[in-house]
Amino acid sequence: MLALFVLVMFLVLPALQVSGSSPHATSAQGAIVVTFNIAVDQGAADYVQKAAQGAISNNYDMIIVMNTPGGQLGDMTSIVASVQSVQAHGLSVYTYVPVNAMAASAGSYIALSTNAIYMGNGSFIGPSTPYIIGGTQSEQQHVQNAMVAYIQSLAAANHYNVSAAINMAQNNTAYDAPTASSIGLVTGLAQTFQSFLSLVGIGSSQLHYFNEPIYDSFLSFISNSLVDGLFMVVGFIALAIDMLHRTIFLTVAAAVLIALGFLGAELIGAPVVAILLLVLAAILIFIELKAGHGIFVTGGVIVGLVGTWLLAGNSSGYSPSPYGLFSYGLMGLVGGILVIGFIYLAKIRKVLMSQPKLVDPKRVEGMEGRMVTDVMPGKEGVCVIGSEDWTCVSATPISHGRTVRVVEYTEGKVRVEEKGGGA
Repeated sequence: MLALFVLVMFLVLPALQVSGSSPHATSAQGAIVVTFNIAVDQGAADYVQKAAQGAISNNYDMIIVMNTPGGQLGDMTSIVASVQSVQAHGLSVYTYVPVNAMAASAGSYIALSTNAIYMGNGSFIGPSTPYIIGGTQSEQQHVQNAMVAYIQSLAAANHYNVSAAINMAQNNTAYDAPTASSIGLVTGLAQTFQSFLSLVGIGSSQLHYFNEPIYDSFLSFISNSLVDGLFMVVGFIALAIDMLHRTIFLTVAAAVLIALGFLGAELIGAPVVAILLLVLAAILIFIELKAGHGIFVTGGVIVGLVGTWLLAGNSSGYSPSPYGLFSYGLMGLVGGILVIGFIYLAKIRKVLMSQPKLVDPKRVEGMEGRMVTDVMPGKEGVCVIGSEDWTCVSATPISHGRTVRVVEYTEGKVRVEEKGGGA
């Protein structure tokens, strides 16, 4: 955590040196519009960085139309750095929070890094206190102190109400639009986007909309710790079920889910303990294949959900907490469905396996059937004998559709010969 504090202060200190540039410090050729109706995560950080690069290369100001609940602090500082890179080229960055929208939590820091903030009625800014999932009180306090210093530096650099900004980070306070405007926490009020453009002196003909690329939307999706954890737990269950019902679809689906889960965990810098718990969950789920009474799969799902919760315990922190009532409800629902579904399938398999075989496999010897696929010496094929599919082998090549006779049954396979031929 000390390393985190040093890192954050390293990010804070440059902000202290960046004074708020006045609108149109240079003659901008237009403005690039970023629709920030997303959470603050790695996809969002990449999106804003690309927009900032476009603004710089084309000599555009940048407008952030914001409606965000917040997100990861590490990605928030990356977005602030992108904003400051535009400002460093003599261009301006503005934030517009539309009617009934929000610049919450991590979004409030981003807004305060811009040259001007306008808000519509019904919108609010803050609260801004960060959270560390699974962290100690001391770790929480370290991050909060760092964020208080950070938001203070941003507000001071861009001439906003510093005391109000500190209050958002220190006391988890939020301000509605009229209050924020009256105390100087934001620049002013604008009920429409067009009125906002007039207030900052940008004509609509100069606007260039930059939508979030598909790749960045994908990054945002798998940067969600809840999605990553559930992907891995569901993937482990699917892989176990595939051992009960062998299907290539479940194998592929399980592999994709597990791979995406681990990729997302890597992107958010998930702690090692969370990964270890998810691996333990997988082990318990696979032990269930031998036990068959449901205790291990239940334990595996519970351990997996705990690991999912801890996935968000990375050193970047969050503002606000990534988990709420809906998240916990969803985790419980998915966990319950997985346990019930797995136990049901295991019981069905147990019943089926305990039933006596309707036909003694040896009775197929001498019976005739038809090849479904080609069969070659040393290569298995499939044939239909007595209305059932069998794995078959042959000492001679036999084409599909040919009539065959079973010479011998052994180890789950039948040795066949073409009718009229020799084995």
